[in-house]
Amino acid sequence: MPYTTYLVEKGASHSFVAEAKPPTVTMPRIKALMTGSLPGFVDVVRNLNSPALLEDSVIRQAKTAGKRIIFYGDETWVKLFPKHFAEYDGTTSFFVSDYTEVDNNVTRHLDKVLKRGDWDMLILHYLGLDHIGHISGPNSPLIGHKLSEMDSVLMKIHTSLQSKERETPLPNLLVLCGDHGMSETGSHGASSVEEVNTPLILISSAFERKPGDNRHPKHVQQTDVAATLAIALGLPIPKDSVGSFLFPVVEGRPMREQLRFLHLNTVQLSKLLQENVPSYEKGSHPAPAQHPTGTAQKG
Repeated sequence: MPYTTYLVEKGASHSFVAEAKPPTVTMPRIKALMTGSLPGFVDVVRNLNSPALLEDSVIRQAKTAGKRIIFYGDETWVKLFPKHFAEYDGTTSFFVSDYTEVDNNVTRHLDKVLKRGDWDMLILHYLGLDHIGHISGPNSPLIGHKLSEMDSVLMKIHTSLQSKERETPLPNLLVLCGDHGMSETGSHGASSVEEVNTPLILISSAFERKPGDNRHPKHVQQTDVAATLAIALGLPIPKDSVGSFLFPVVEGRPMREQLRFLHLNTVQLSKLLQENVPSYEKGSHPAPAQHPTGTAQKG
């Protein structure tokens, strides 16, 4: 993926290895990405026929805030969020032997939707790479061709977003990630290193990064994505999120903003702890130290 590699090594981007907790199947992983919570193994059963997601999520918060969301790809998203997309085209993942039409059905919308300026969030979930893994494993000669195709898609999106930024003061954010990895046999669902390690690349002109900073990507949790997206979009963090927002994405911001983002994340996690741990009590803070003049002194 030469264009993606160029953006990682030279561009304004941040790269991570995001750990996906088992079960490493699609529905629980989408749930983790969008809610920041940890799905259980009961979700493996629901993966076959996903019910609407009732938990708080980035998608729900964006919809509530009036953001227009468009989706193309794996129909699991449409089942999880049946009333949240202003426009969508779901593709079934049932035909595992098909690794071309499933992706062409996503890409065919791209030129038209990128020219339009009537959306705030665009979500694309490609299926071909996963299907090739199931057919012939991660070392299949088909993998290289599919990665090249995905690189072209990313280049198309990135160059389009760059040209649109000349017309708007707000920067765009492009997120490239996988919902799960792939074992040496081409399967997924368990907890091998190959199945739980996923790529996560955030690309934006708002980032200032020196070339070479990403030679050793930091390992983070997949659940960190929800808090990061919420803060990037100016939305409340989903209330059940256990993730920490990825601090490198705000390192270039003024210190006051950085502290505000940390505070928002801390308050949300504190509320979650209070609601789920009966014995949780707020620590009693000592009274502020008195200054010799009699005024309180900030600690």
